[in-house]
Amino acid sequence: GRYADDLSDAFFRDLETTANAGKSVDVLAGGFSLKDVATIAKRVPKLRIIIDHFGSVRLDGKPLNTAWVNDFRAVAKHKNVYCKVSALFGRVEKQPAPTNLAYYKPILDLAFACYGEDRLVYSSDWPVTKTTADYAAVLKLTRSYFEPKGAEACEKLFHRNAVKFYAIPVIK
Repeated sequence: GRYADDLSDAFFRDLETTANAGKSVDVLAGGFSLKDVATIAKRVPKLRIIIDHFGSVRLDGKPLNTAWVNDFRAVAKHKNVYCKVSALFGRVEKQPAPTNLAYYKPILDLAFACYGEDRLVYSSDWPVTKTTADYAAVLKLTRSYFEPKGAEACEKLFHRNAVKFYAIPVIK
């Protein structure tokens, strides 16, 4: 649920200030819904927003919740919103999480369809991932999905999109 008064006029003024300073925000859905993120993205279009952990999706091996999928698609329509490919194993309700790609393909396919190769950013979620799997397994799973999409898509996911989103100065 939403925290009290989070979407107040003062909140939006602060976000405008953040956007005007060229900064971005990470949103951990839970305190904010995907609908809230869509509202923020629409009201502050200059603000770069990234949703963590696929918008806090919960994976249980069943088809993704239709209402959640609709909200995920709706927020992705805002070009100032990116999505982190993070915490895959941590999204699984029953631990230990499976390590086979097929289990995660529905959320990865949805994220790729919605955000494309230009608005997805890899994040390890380390050290939190230590509670669900080792880092090598997380990286292996992510690579197994993205490598068939080509070297450029991987370069964007693992590097260039983060540089662009976070406005990281390129050192030459």
